[in-house]
Amino acid sequence: VKDADGTYLVGCGTAAYACLAGTYIFSKVARRHVNWAIGSEFGYHLDFLTNKSLVIALSQSGETIDLLEAVRKAKAKGARLAALVNVLGSSLYREADYTMIIGAGPEKGVASTKAFTGKLAHLVLLAYALHGNVKEGQAVLTQAAKSCKAVLKEANITKIQKLAKKLKDTRHMYVIGRGLSYPAALEIALKIKEISYIHAEGLAAGELKHGPLALVEKGTPCIALLPNDETYGANLAGAMEMKARGGYVIGISHKNHEVFDVWLPVA
Repeated sequence: VKDADGTYLVGCGTAAYACLAGTYIFSKVARRHVNWAIGSEFGYHLDFLTNKSLVIALSQSGETIDLLEAVRKAKAKGARLAALVNVLGSSLYREADYTMIIGAGPEKGVASTKAFTGKLAHLVLLAYALHGNVKEGQAVLTQAAKSCKAVLKEANITKIQKLAKKLKDTRHMYVIGRGLSYPAALEIALKIKEISYIHAEGLAAGELKHGPLALVEKGTPCIALLPNDETYGANLAGAMEMKARGGYVIGISHKNHEVFDVWLPVA
């Protein structure tokens, strides 16, 4: 990545959202600009690629045809290909000049949650490695693992199950976030769609006022991501906007707030 004249993260679906998250991670941690693209669209803007470009393709299966077609076109332009993939020996793995195995184990369900988490973990550590501080990256990932275990405590699970029963018959949901929480919002909405068959839309919180807020009405479930970072205040403002429209606000945050109808705590 240090030697490349332009680095591009490419993936489809969940992997695409991991790529988008990667652009925030590389900027914040490594102070490095990295581009991203959806695999099925990447083939339409390859004119800027050279033999000094690096394309990092993300995939669970390594067999996604849209992604494979795009990276093959990139290789034809002379670009080098790195693959962050979960399946050893897959088509993407064989195409790549450099490979990293996600190591998330066999995919047993349609929701690629563990592969998504694994992709983010690799991108975080890669960004810290670029910044010359792998140990700090390891500490961040260790803390993240501990936080995930806290979410899975029985009291939390009971609260989530109760919330699921309330939401099971809803038709529309909205998820907002800023910064690194924006790709998280997109991924949450995707999971709700493909697992629950409920229409869900992930939004950058600042875009609410540019149209989508008109669709929030009384009782509309609205998930707001309010992490303990510089985006907290701006995301809270978005949650308040949805609440003012009658939205049923579900806050995922390190601390409770009166605007939340339901609070799901995270470390």
